[in-house]
Amino acid sequence: FLVNIFLFVCMFCPQQRTGQLKQPLKVLLGTLVGCNITLQLCILFCSIITIFPVFVSYLFIIQLTYFTMRISLTSSFWLNVFYFCQIVPAQHSFFMCLKRNIRFFIYSALISDKVFFLFGFYVGITCGVIQDELFCKKNLNTYTQFNETQTTKIHTMQAVFLVDTWLQCCYLSLCLCVMLTSSCVTILYLQKHMKNMEESSFSSVRFKRQMRVTITCIIQTFLSFFCFVWMIVYELLPHYIYLYSYICGTVACLYSFGTTFNLCVGQTIFRSCVDEMYQKCLK
Repeated sequence: FLVNIFLFVCMFCPQQRTGQLKQPLKVLLGTLVGCNITLQLCILFCSIITIFPVFVSYLFIIQLTYFTMRISLTSSFWLNVFYFCQIVPAQHSFFMCLKRNIRFFIYSALISDKVFFLFGFYVGITCGVIQDELFCKKNLNTYTQFNETQTTKIHTMQAVFLVDTWLQCCYLSLCLCVMLTSSCVTILYLQKHMKNMEESSFSSVRFKRQMRVTITCIIQTFLSFFCFVWMIVYELLPHYIYLYSYICGTVACLYSFGTTFNLCVGQTIFRSCVDEMYQKCLK
């Protein structure tokens, strides 16, 4: 948590020597850091609510955790697309257009993602509250006795939940496929470029930079793949909230830790801030 606060400060209050991040990279990295902070706060609140259980609060925190993970994953996906456009030479008219208008595509996608996932967040909260109201707050004799209004509410809830589930699943699957494709192409291009650098007389500093970019790209791809698969499984399987909350917390911890480590290692501005702070401590 403190590391992510430090990264946030480095981004928005950079030192003169580190310089400013350019857009849309600043927005993407800021979203990832903000999502990491939110995930860690959600895990903390989940631990507290486990000791002092309150259903509505617990449901809200779980849904907020999944909402944050979805936003973080799609931000990571668009960060991969951004690096793909920056690193791999465009050879098709579509990719040339994407590269020229990358800011517009990323900003539009981030706004659309938030609206889309906010709808899923609202559906999850609403369905959970209705389910608790209809099934958990009634005595055993009335479990199967519903009036016409309650039956309509149940059918509407099931229909909306089913539509939202398949929309979320299809969108996450599409993002996963595109992310894997763009990441693999980027990694293969970097490996080929590094091989050419070994055969040429490039400096070791530049070679190490390319190596670092390749490794961080592989790590982030693995992390995103792991979380994308979990989110798709979560959408498809029946929701046992108390069981899934523990799995969700574990996945969120691993993803948040891995992303934080990757940002610290892979981004020049963060490494420079750490180095500068270390030098000040030595003085």
